[in-house]
Amino acid sequence: MLWTEKYRPRNVEDVIGNEEAKKQVIKWLVEWLRGNKDYPGVLLAGPPGIGKTSFVYALANQFNLHVIELNASDVRTAQQIYSKVGSLGRTTTLDSFTGNKQRKNILIFFDEVDGIDPKADSGGLKAILEIANKREAPIIAAANFPDPIKHKELINTFKYIVFRPLTPKQIIILLKRIVRNEGITISDENLSNIATKVNGDARLAVNLLQEASLGLDIDITLTPMENLPFEELIKRLSTSYSIIEIKNLLNSNSNYLEDVFYTYFDLITRSNNIPFEDKVRLLEYSTKLNELFGKMNKKRSFYLFRYITTMLPWFIYSANRAGVVYDGRIPGYRFKLFIQNRKFREHLNQIYQEKLKFFMHESYRKFISETLPTLRYININDEILTELFQKVL
Repeated sequence: MLWTEKYRPRNVEDVIGNEEAKKQVIKWLVEWLRGNKDYPGVLLAGPPGIGKTSFVYALANQFNLHVIELNASDVRTAQQIYSKVGSLGRTTTLDSFTGNKQRKNILIFFDEVDGIDPKADSGGLKAILEIANKREAPIIAAANFPDPIKHKELINTFKYIVFRPLTPKQIIILLKRIVRNEGITISDENLSNIATKVNGDARLAVNLLQEASLGLDIDITLTPMENLPFEELIKRLSTSYSIIEIKNLLNSNSNYLEDVFYTYFDLITRSNNIPFEDKVRLLEYSTKLNELFGKMNKKRSFYLFRYITTMLPWFIYSANRAGVVYDGRIPGYRFKLFIQNRKFREHLNQIYQEKLKFFMHESYRKFISETLPTLRYININDEILTELFQKVL
């Protein structure tokens, strides 16, 4: 079991840091429950991993409130939101949420609300504001980086409270609490090393502590994970045998999830050194992931993202354990991604028309989709192609 879940705070007092911000939220909730509903909701803003979600659940537990959570990864449009919280946005009662005959006090929690795009996601923010303005239940929304333009109405309507990253001292307090409970021995040097390098991210710190307890190298694990170049990300993923590190790498570079998946699919299909049974199992697993990516992209079914982020780390971990090795080759499909860039596409077309067309004897479309990726893996001493590949990669 991941320690981030095992040691999730149960009471407000257990949530370390952001004392002033916590007091503001508690004061708002107390006033709201007394009938003073000046603000229809609270918006908690701050980077991921600093305790916003944990605090909301600890707060609800302390006030005996039933939490109804909606995450932007699952619900983004007005239709989806009303289907989850319809009894507040329409005319029915709250009984459907609790399963009880008597109405039960609830707290609605919209997590990662900045993931909702006002233009692309069909009235999602408008639905949240409409539900909040009815003031039938307290609402807390959490955002990592709310956009002052896109989320202006939400920021102006809700009580805006900032959560800040934890200090190294606060991180150490949290880690020592876990060390005592687990009965393990971790040196103060390692604890300090973790606390000073996680940039206030308590969730990452706890994950790293769990890895340290398993004997993994903290210095390697602490290497920065965010905004890695794609090739560096693949190298680190392919050499990791820690499911926690793989999850952290993917979470910190989530814009590359689909690229990572297809790269691993390419590695598996080309690999000759893994047992046949393992290859079959991995390809079956990849089929399921491919279906999820396809449905999510085609139908904007972003609730599937949660399943992808759960399955993909285990897919990579299983592939690494089976013996799949990254050989430095970039799959051919990525060339299609590169040519979507207009300037590069124009430059590539110019090179083809002026220098390659007359001895290739094939269409431009076939050249970019088939021949170019193939030529990448052949030892060619040609200045034109060498220059081209350097620009691509």
